[in-house]
Amino acid sequence: MFCPKCGSQNSDETKYCRGCGADLGGVHTALEGRSHAVSAIAERHIDLFSSGLRGLLIGLGLLIVSGVAFGTSTRTAVLGIFALAFGFYFLGTGVARLVQARALKRLREPKSVPAKPALSPGQTEYVKPAQSMYRTEDLVTRPQSVTEHTTTHLDKK
Repeated sequence: MFCPKCGSQNSDETKYCRGCGADLGGVHTALEGRSHAVSAIAERHIDLFSSGLRGLLIGLGLLIVSGVAFGTSTRTAVLGIFALAFGFYFLGTGVARLVQARALKRLREPKSVPAKPALSPGQTEYVKPAQSMYRTEDLVTRPQSVTEHTTTHLDKK
């Protein structure tokens, strides 16, 4: 493989160019057929998911420690309060990272395009769309003036 920056030849397994030190990670992903953005999103998804699970496990562990501290004696209640506070912090950040990882996973999934209605073999008429995006009936009428609006509600005697 040749470096896109300096043009020097490198082996296929190298991560950085021997000539200029440029990162060849994008070249590897391009040769594999994936785009660099997709692989970056995939790596970010893995990082967020793993740190989210780690946060959940640490938070649950700290909640268990706080329960044990509260249950043993009143002297360890201070330790229980600190463990409880940090446990909720780690649980919150873990859940937030898992939600972000799920959103990134949805970004990577291919979007399905709804099928267009097709004419059946015996049907020769045009299939009319539900509503035009260029509908302008609401622009045809002119708004009433202030006096027309106030006088229409008066009773005529």
